[in-house]
Amino acid sequence: MNTPRDLIRTTWSGALAVSLLLTGCQGAQEGMKQAGDGMGEAAKQAAGDASGTALSPALAPLLDILRKGDGQIKAGDIQAAVATMGGFEGVYSKVAPLIQPLAGDKWPAIEAAAQQVISTFGGATPPTAESGGAAISGLMTLLKGLKTN
Repeated sequence: MNTPRDLIRTTWSGALAVSLLLTGCQGAQEGMKQAGDGMGEAAKQAAGDASGTALSPALAPLLDILRKGDGQIKAGDIQAAVATMGGFEGVYSKVAPLIQPLAGDKWPAIEAAAQQVISTFGGATPPTAESGGAAISGLMTLLKGLKTN
């Protein structure tokens, strides 16, 4: 028969086993939570990398026009720069919807700089080398800040 001492010993053993089991479960739960948090951060990083990678090809035509126009201005050929920059607005209107959600709080500055390029090169009189160069370099600086590659 079970004596009170055996019953107490069995009860304590059971309580100890349950306590160890619960402690092990909590440790496993915490370990799983930490692993999940790590995976969440990895997923966020991968999404950011993927969006940056997707943005780079989208920016390429826009940056190509800006670089070409900038090179022409630096070479002193304002007329060629005006002709090159004539295609800027069309390319920008296609790329802007891709840039805007990824630009975050930089979007207003990017939009303002793009409008400055459009107005600088779209007027009846050609820009000066200084104004054209400043408009292009201002936008290029903002756009390069978005590139991850």
